[in-house]
Amino acid sequence: MKFKHLVCLFLCIASEAGIAQIKPTLNGSWLGAIILDQKEKGMDVPFNFTIKGGSPSLITISTANDKIKVTEIFEEGDSILFKMPVFVSEFTFKAKGDSLVGLYYPKGKGKGAPYKFYALKGKTDRFPWFTEAPKSNISGRWKYILNPNTTKSDTLVAEFKQQGSRFTGAILDPTGDMRFLEGKIAGNKFYMSGFDGGRASIFTAEIDGNGNLVKGKMMTSPANKPSWMAIKDRNAQIAASKDIIRIKDGVKNFKFTVKDMFGKTFTSDDPSLKGKVLVVQASGSWCPNCLDETRLFQSLYEKYRNKGLEVISLMFEEKDLESSAYRMQRFINQTGAKYRFFYAGSRSKQNKEDVLYPFEGVVAFPTTVFIDKKGEMRTVHTGFSGPGTGKHYDELVKETIKIIEELLNE
Repeated sequence: MKFKHLVCLFLCIASEAGIAQIKPTLNGSWLGAIILDQKEKGMDVPFNFTIKGGSPSLITISTANDKIKVTEIFEEGDSILFKMPVFVSEFTFKAKGDSLVGLYYPKGKGKGAPYKFYALKGKTDRFPWFTEAPKSNISGRWKYILNPNTTKSDTLVAEFKQQGSRFTGAILDPTGDMRFLEGKIAGNKFYMSGFDGGRASIFTAEIDGNGNLVKGKMMTSPANKPSWMAIKDRNAQIAASKDIIRIKDGVKNFKFTVKDMFGKTFTSDDPSLKGKVLVVQASGSWCPNCLDETRLFQSLYEKYRNKGLEVISLMFEEKDLESSAYRMQRFINQTGAKYRFFYAGSRSKQNKEDVLYPFEGVVAFPTTVFIDKKGEMRTVHTGFSGPGTGKHYDELVKETIKIIEELLNE
Protein backbone atom coordinates (compact mmCIF):
# COMPACT_ATOMS: atom_id res chain seq x y z
CA MET A 1 0.00 0.00 0.00
CA LYS A 2 1.38 3.42 -0.92
CA PHE A 3 2.36 5.67 1.96
CA LYS A 4 -0.15 8.40 1.10
CA HIS A 5 -2.88 5.77 1.33
CA LEU A 6 -1.57 4.71 4.75
CA VAL A 7 -1.84 8.30 5.95
CA CYS A 8 -5.41 8.49 4.68
CA LEU A 9 -6.21 5.19 6.40
CA PHE A 10 -4.91 6.47 9.74
CA LEU A 11 -7.00 9.62 9.47
CA CYS A 12 -10.15 7.82 8.35
CA ILE A 13 -9.94 5.36 11.24
CA ALA A 14 -9.53 8.24 13.68
CA SER A 15 -12.52 10.14 12.29
CA GLU A 16 -14.93 7.24 11.86
CA ALA A 17 -14.54 5.54 15.27
CA GLY A 18 -17.77 5.40 17.25
CA ILE A 19 -18.17 8.00 19.96
CA ALA A 20 -19.37 6.71 23.33
CA GLN A 21 -21.99 8.40 25.50
CA ILE A 22 -20.90 8.42 29.13
CA LYS A 23 -23.80 7.64 31.46
CA PRO A 24 -25.16 10.76 33.19
CA THR A 25 -24.73 8.92 36.52
CA LEU A 26 -21.02 9.75 36.20
CA ASN A 27 -21.69 13.49 35.84
CA GLY A 28 -19.86 15.74 38.25
CA SER A 29 -16.43 16.47 39.70
CA TRP A 30 -13.71 13.86 39.93
CA LEU A 31 -10.20 13.62 41.33
CA GLY A 32 -7.99 11.42 39.19
CA ALA A 33 -4.56 10.04 39.98
CA ILE A 34 -1.86 8.48 37.79
CA ILE A 35 0.44 6.04 39.59
CA LEU A 36 3.83 6.64 37.95
CA ASP A 37 5.72 4.24 40.22
CA GLN A 38 4.04 1.90 42.69
CA LYS A 39 7.26 1.77 44.73
CA GLU A 40 7.15 5.55 45.37
CA LYS A 41 4.50 6.13 47.99
CA GLY A 42 2.88 9.56 48.00
CA MET A 43 4.08 10.34 44.48
CA ASP A 44 0.91 9.64 42.48
CA VAL A 45 -0.06 12.50 40.13
CA PRO A 46 -3.48 13.95 41.07
CA PHE A 47 -5.55 16.01 38.66
CA ASN A 48 -9.07 17.46 38.68
CA PHE A 49 -11.65 16.78 36.00
CA THR A 50 -15.37 16.90 35.40
CA ILE A 51 -17.61 14.60 33.39
CA LYS A 52 -20.68 15.67 31.45
CA GLY A 53 -22.41 12.57 30.15
CA GLY A 54 -24.95 12.32 27.40
CA SER A 55 -24.72 13.29 23.75
CA PRO A 56 -22.13 14.58 23.27
CA SER A 57 -20.13 13.59 26.35
CA LEU A 58 -17.37 15.87 27.56
CA ILE A 59 -14.49 15.48 30.00
CA THR A 60 -12.77 18.69 31.15
CA ILE A 61 -9.37 18.46 32.86
CA SER A 62 -8.38 21.49 34.95
CA THR A 63 -5.03 22.69 36.29
CA ALA A 64 -4.81 26.29 37.52
CA ASN A 65 -6.26 28.38 34.65
CA ASP A 66 -5.85 25.64 32.05
CA LYS A 67 -8.99 23.84 30.86
CA ILE A 68 -8.49 20.86 28.53
CA LYS A 69 -11.66 19.66 26.81
CA VAL A 70 -11.68 15.97 25.93
CA THR A 71 -14.20 14.97 23.24
CA GLU A 72 -12.68 11.77 21.82
CA ILE A 73 -14.50 9.28 24.04
CA PHE A 74 -15.07 5.71 22.85
CA GLU A 75 -16.61 2.46 24.01
CA GLU A 76 -14.16 -0.43 24.25
CA GLY A 77 -15.98 -3.55 25.37
CA ASP A 78 -17.23 -2.83 28.89
CA SER A 79 -14.74 0.04 29.32
CA ILE A 80 -14.57 3.69 28.28
CA LEU A 81 -11.51 4.94 26.38
CA PHE A 82 -10.70 8.62 25.96
CA LYS A 83 -7.87 10.28 24.08
CA MET A 84 -6.16 13.41 25.29
CA PRO A 85 -6.23 16.29 22.77
CA VAL A 86 -3.16 16.94 20.59
CA PHE A 87 -0.98 14.22 22.11
CA VAL A 88 -1.34 10.45 21.64
CA SER A 89 -1.85 9.62 25.34
CA GLU A 90 -5.11 7.93 26.34
CA PHE A 91 -7.02 6.42 29.25
CA THR A 92 -9.24 3.39 29.64
CA PHE A 93 -11.46 2.94 32.69
CA LYS A 94 -14.41 1.12 34.20
CA ALA A 95 -16.84 2.65 36.67
CA LYS A 96 -17.09 0.93 40.04
CA GLY A 97 -19.60 2.78 42.20
CA ASP A 98 -18.20 6.24 42.92
CA SER A 99 -14.79 5.28 41.57
CA LEU A 100 -13.12 4.85 38.19
CA VAL A 101 -10.38 2.27 37.76
CA GLY A 102 -8.22 1.87 34.68
CA LEU A 103 -4.95 2.54 32.90
CA TYR A 104 -3.15 5.54 31.43
CA TYR A 105 -1.09 5.05 28.27
CA PRO A 106 1.34 8.00 27.91
CA LYS A 107 2.43 6.92 24.40
CA GLY A 108 -0.93 5.58 23.26
CA LYS A 109 -2.43 2.16 23.67
CA GLY A 110 -0.07 -0.60 22.58
CA LYS A 111 2.98 1.69 22.82
CA GLY A 112 4.94 0.99 25.98
CA ALA A 113 3.81 0.07 29.47
CA PRO A 114 0.75 1.85 30.92
CA TYR A 115 0.39 3.37 34.38
CA LYS A 116 -2.46 2.54 36.72
CA PHE A 117 -5.17 5.19 36.98
CA TYR A 118 -8.02 5.70 39.42
CA ALA A 119 -10.50 8.47 40.22
CA LEU A 120 -12.84 9.39 43.08
CA LYS A 121 -16.15 11.14 42.53
CA GLY A 122 -17.14 14.36 44.28
CA LYS A 123 -13.58 15.49 45.07
CA THR A 124 -12.55 19.01 44.10
CA ASP A 125 -9.56 19.38 46.43
CA ARG A 126 -6.44 18.29 44.54
CA PHE A 127 -4.84 16.91 47.71
CA PRO A 128 -7.79 16.03 49.98
CA TRP A 129 -5.77 13.70 52.19
CA PHE A 130 -3.82 16.63 53.64
CA THR A 131 -6.10 18.75 55.81
CA GLU A 132 -3.82 20.70 58.15
CA ALA A 133 -4.05 24.49 57.85
CA PRO A 134 -1.07 26.11 56.07
CA LYS A 135 1.68 27.46 58.29
CA SER A 136 3.34 29.46 55.51
CA ASN A 137 2.57 31.51 52.44
CA ILE A 138 4.92 30.66 49.57
CA SER A 139 3.78 33.40 47.17
CA GLY A 140 6.70 34.97 45.32
CA ARG A 141 9.80 34.14 43.29
CA TRP A 142 12.16 31.32 44.20
CA LYS A 143 15.55 29.99 43.20
CA TYR A 144 14.68 26.40 42.34
CA ILE A 145 17.62 24.00 42.51
CA LEU A 146 17.41 20.58 40.88
CA ASN A 147 19.65 17.83 42.29
CA PRO A 148 21.26 20.12 44.90
CA ASN A 149 24.80 19.30 46.04
CA THR A 150 25.43 16.96 43.09
CA THR A 151 27.32 17.18 39.81
CA LYS A 152 23.92 17.27 38.04
CA SER A 153 22.76 20.38 39.90
CA ASP A 154 20.83 22.94 37.85
CA THR A 155 19.29 26.24 38.96
CA LEU A 156 15.88 27.28 37.64
CA VAL A 157 13.20 29.73 38.82
CA ALA A 158 9.85 28.97 40.45
CA GLU A 159 6.96 31.40 40.96
CA PHE A 160 3.96 30.70 43.20
CA LYS A 161 0.69 32.49 43.99
CA GLN A 162 -1.02 31.22 47.14
CA GLN A 163 -4.54 31.89 48.37
CA GLY A 164 -5.52 30.04 51.52
CA SER A 165 -4.01 26.58 51.29
CA ARG A 166 -4.22 26.42 47.46
CA PHE A 167 -1.58 27.82 45.13
CA THR A 168 -0.74 27.88 41.44
CA GLY A 169 2.79 27.75 40.15
CA ALA A 170 5.22 27.96 37.27
CA ILE A 171 8.73 26.58 36.95
CA LEU A 172 10.84 28.53 34.47
CA ASP A 173 13.64 26.81 32.58
CA PRO A 174 15.68 28.17 29.64
CA THR A 175 14.69 25.02 27.71
CA GLY A 176 10.95 25.38 28.41
CA ASP A 177 8.64 25.82 31.40
CA MET A 178 6.75 23.02 33.19
CA ARG A 179 3.42 24.50 32.03
CA PHE A 180 0.41 24.81 34.36
CA LEU A 181 0.91 23.63 37.96
CA GLU A 182 -1.39 23.62 40.98
CA GLY A 183 -0.82 22.65 44.60
CA LYS A 184 -1.56 22.86 48.28
CA ILE A 185 0.24 23.83 51.49
CA ALA A 186 -0.77 21.71 54.49
CA GLY A 187 1.04 22.58 57.70
CA ASN A 188 4.68 22.75 56.61
CA LYS A 189 4.19 20.38 53.67
CA PHE A 190 4.25 21.31 49.96
CA TYR A 191 2.32 19.35 47.32
CA MET A 192 2.02 20.27 43.62
CA SER A 193 1.09 18.51 40.39
CA GLY A 194 0.47 19.09 36.71
CA PHE A 195 -1.08 17.07 33.89
CA ASP A 196 -1.76 18.04 30.27
CA GLY A 197 -1.62 14.79 28.33
CA GLY A 198 1.98 15.39 27.31
CA ARG A 199 3.48 15.39 30.79
CA ALA A 200 2.37 14.19 34.24
CA SER A 201 4.32 15.66 37.16
CA ILE A 202 4.27 15.55 40.96
CA PHE A 203 6.31 17.61 43.43
CA THR A 204 6.56 17.32 47.22
CA ALA A 205 8.69 19.18 49.77
CA GLU A 206 8.85 20.47 53.33
CA ILE A 207 9.06 24.08 54.52
CA ASP A 208 11.88 24.46 57.05
CA GLY A 209 12.28 26.97 59.87
CA ASN A 210 13.91 29.49 57.52
CA GLY A 211 11.03 29.33 55.06
CA ASN A 212 12.99 27.34 52.49
CA LEU A 213 11.54 24.43 50.54
CA VAL A 214 13.68 21.41 51.39
CA LYS A 215 13.70 17.62 50.95
CA GLY A 216 12.02 18.14 47.61
CA LYS A 217 11.04 15.21 45.42
CA MET A 218 9.84 15.47 41.84
CA MET A 219 8.68 12.80 39.38
CA THR A 220 7.54 12.78 35.76
CA SER A 221 8.28 9.09 35.13
CA PRO A 222 9.90 6.19 36.99
CA ALA A 223 13.18 7.14 35.29
CA ASN A 224 12.95 10.88 36.03
CA LYS A 225 12.69 11.68 39.73
CA PRO A 226 15.27 14.29 40.73
CA SER A 227 15.57 15.84 44.17
CA TRP A 228 15.12 19.60 44.58
CA MET A 229 15.05 22.51 46.98
CA ALA A 230 14.07 26.17 46.67
CA ILE A 231 15.09 29.43 48.35
CA LYS A 232 12.93 32.55 48.10
CA ASP A 233 14.79 35.07 45.96
CA ARG A 234 12.98 37.98 44.28
CA ASN A 235 15.99 38.49 41.99
CA ALA A 236 16.30 34.90 40.78
CA GLN A 237 16.77 34.64 37.00
CA ILE A 238 17.16 31.94 34.40
CA ALA A 239 19.68 32.23 31.59
CA ALA A 240 18.48 34.20 28.57
CA SER A 241 18.21 32.29 25.31
CA LYS A 242 20.90 34.47 23.72
CA ASP A 243 23.34 33.31 26.40
CA ILE A 244 22.86 29.58 25.80
CA ILE A 245 22.41 29.25 22.02
CA ARG A 246 23.84 31.08 19.05
CA ILE A 247 24.32 30.85 15.30
CA LYS A 248 27.79 29.51 14.49
CA ASP A 249 30.33 32.04 13.25
CA GLY A 250 30.46 32.22 9.47
CA VAL A 251 27.15 30.41 8.90
CA LYS A 252 24.57 32.67 7.26
CA ASN A 253 22.09 30.29 5.64
CA PHE A 254 20.11 27.37 7.05
CA LYS A 255 20.07 24.60 4.45
CA PHE A 256 17.80 21.63 5.08
CA THR A 257 16.09 18.78 3.24
CA VAL A 258 12.96 17.27 4.77
CA LYS A 259 9.82 15.41 3.68
CA ASP A 260 6.17 16.36 3.70
CA MET A 261 3.41 14.12 5.08
CA PHE A 262 3.33 12.09 1.84
CA GLY A 263 7.08 11.56 1.59
CA LYS A 264 7.75 14.30 -0.97
CA THR A 265 11.06 16.10 -0.55
CA PHE A 266 11.07 19.76 0.46
CA THR A 267 14.20 21.92 0.74
CA SER A 268 15.18 25.32 2.05
CA ASP A 269 15.64 26.41 -1.59
CA ASP A 270 11.96 25.96 -2.40
CA PRO A 271 10.66 28.90 -4.52
CA SER A 272 7.75 29.45 -2.10
CA LEU A 273 10.22 30.76 0.48
CA LYS A 274 12.04 33.22 -1.78
CA GLY A 275 11.81 36.83 -0.65
CA LYS A 276 9.81 35.92 2.47
CA VAL A 277 10.52 36.44 6.15
CA LEU A 278 10.78 32.88 7.37
CA VAL A 279 10.34 31.39 10.84
CA VAL A 280 11.59 27.80 11.15
CA GLN A 281 10.61 25.76 14.20
CA ALA A 282 12.44 22.65 15.38
CA SER A 283 9.50 20.98 17.03
CA GLY A 284 7.77 17.69 17.87
CA SER A 285 4.25 16.37 18.35
CA TRP A 286 5.30 14.91 21.73
CA CYS A 287 6.55 18.23 23.13
CA PRO A 288 4.24 20.29 25.44
CA ASN A 289 6.29 23.47 25.00
CA CYS A 290 6.12 23.01 21.22
CA LEU A 291 2.34 22.95 21.54
CA ASP A 292 2.36 26.37 23.21
CA GLU A 293 4.74 27.78 20.61
CA THR A 294 2.71 26.37 17.72
CA ARG A 295 -0.45 28.04 19.00
CA LEU A 296 1.42 31.35 19.13
CA PHE A 297 2.90 31.03 15.66
CA GLN A 298 -0.44 30.02 14.17
CA SER A 299 -1.90 33.32 15.42
CA LEU A 300 1.10 35.28 14.10
CA TYR A 301 0.98 33.47 10.76
CA GLU A 302 -2.68 34.42 10.33
CA LYS A 303 -1.83 38.03 11.19
CA TYR A 304 1.28 38.50 9.04
CA ARG A 305 1.21 35.99 6.18
CA ASN A 306 -0.30 38.52 3.76
CA LYS A 307 2.62 40.81 4.61
CA GLY A 308 5.22 38.21 3.65
CA LEU A 309 5.63 35.91 6.65
CA GLU A 310 6.15 32.17 6.19
CA VAL A 311 6.30 29.69 9.08
CA ILE A 312 7.37 26.08 8.72
CA SER A 313 7.89 23.42 11.34
CA LEU A 314 10.55 20.72 11.19
CA MET A 315 9.10 17.86 13.24
CA PHE A 316 11.49 15.51 15.02
CA GLU A 317 9.58 12.29 15.65
CA GLU A 318 10.10 8.52 15.31
CA LYS A 319 12.78 6.81 13.21
CA ASP A 320 10.65 6.75 10.06
CA LEU A 321 7.89 8.83 8.54
CA GLU A 322 5.40 5.95 8.42
CA SER A 323 5.41 5.56 12.21
CA SER A 324 5.39 9.34 12.72
CA ALA A 325 2.58 10.30 10.33
CA TYR A 326 -0.36 9.77 12.66
CA ARG A 327 1.28 11.71 15.51
CA MET A 328 2.17 14.59 13.23
CA GLN A 329 -1.25 14.81 11.60
CA ARG A 330 -2.99 14.63 14.96
CA PHE A 331 -0.84 17.50 16.24
CA ILE A 332 -1.57 19.57 13.13
CA ASN A 333 -5.30 18.93 13.15
CA GLN A 334 -5.83 19.57 16.84
CA THR A 335 -3.74 22.73 17.06
CA GLY A 336 -5.50 24.12 13.99
CA ALA A 337 -2.16 25.21 12.55
CA LYS A 338 -2.38 26.27 8.89
CA TYR A 339 1.29 26.65 8.09
CA ARG A 340 3.46 23.80 6.76
CA PHE A 341 4.87 20.90 8.79
CA PHE A 342 7.63 18.54 7.65
CA TYR A 343 9.24 15.37 8.92
CA ALA A 344 12.87 16.04 9.89
CA GLY A 345 13.74 12.55 11.12
CA SER A 346 14.06 11.09 14.59
CA ARG A 347 14.59 13.16 17.72
CA SER A 348 17.88 11.37 18.43
CA LYS A 349 20.81 13.48 19.52
CA GLN A 350 22.77 12.74 16.35
CA ASN A 351 19.94 13.56 13.95
CA LYS A 352 19.14 16.76 15.83
CA GLU A 353 22.77 17.84 15.54
CA ASP A 354 22.88 16.95 11.84
CA VAL A 355 19.72 18.86 10.88
CA LEU A 356 20.26 21.81 13.20
CA TYR A 357 23.95 22.15 12.33
CA PRO A 358 23.99 26.01 12.21
CA PHE A 359 23.52 26.31 15.97
CA GLU A 360 25.72 25.70 18.97
CA GLY A 361 25.06 25.64 22.70
CA VAL A 362 21.79 24.37 24.16
CA VAL A 363 19.46 23.28 21.36
CA ALA A 364 16.18 22.38 23.07
CA PHE A 365 12.72 21.63 21.70
CA PRO A 366 11.42 23.97 20.50
CA THR A 367 14.27 25.89 18.87
CA THR A 368 13.26 28.65 16.45
CA VAL A 369 15.29 30.57 13.90
CA PHE A 370 14.23 33.84 12.25
CA ILE A 371 15.40 34.31 8.63
CA ASP A 372 15.27 37.55 6.67
CA LYS A 373 14.05 38.16 3.10
CA LYS A 374 17.56 37.50 1.74
CA GLY A 375 17.56 34.03 3.27
CA GLU A 376 20.04 34.89 6.03
CA MET A 377 19.57 33.85 9.65
CA ARG A 378 19.19 36.82 11.97
CA THR A 379 18.51 35.32 15.39
CA VAL A 380 17.74 32.02 17.09
CA HIS A 381 15.75 31.23 20.22
CA THR A 382 15.58 28.01 22.20
CA GLY A 383 12.94 26.89 24.71
CA PHE A 384 9.56 28.50 25.25
CA SER A 385 7.83 30.10 28.24
CA GLY A 386 4.15 29.32 27.71
CA PRO A 387 0.88 30.82 28.99
CA GLY A 388 1.35 29.12 32.36
CA THR A 389 4.20 31.56 33.11
CA GLY A 390 2.00 34.67 32.92
CA LYS A 391 4.01 37.83 32.34
CA HIS A 392 6.99 35.87 31.01
CA TYR A 393 4.83 34.53 28.20
CA ASP A 394 3.51 38.04 27.50
CA GLU A 395 7.07 39.36 27.27
CA LEU A 396 8.11 36.55 24.91
CA VAL A 397 5.13 37.25 22.65
CA LYS A 398 6.07 40.96 22.47
CA GLU A 399 9.70 40.11 21.70
CA THR A 400 8.67 37.66 18.96
CA ILE A 401 6.31 40.16 17.32
CA LYS A 402 9.03 42.81 17.41
CA ILE A 403 11.49 40.55 15.58
CA ILE A 404 8.96 39.60 12.92
CA GLU A 405 7.77 43.16 12.29
CA GLU A 406 11.34 44.47 12.03
CA LEU A 407 12.20 41.81 9.44
CA LEU A 408 9.01 42.45 7.48
CA ASN A 409 9.71 46.19 7.40
CA GLU A 410 13.24 45.85 6.00
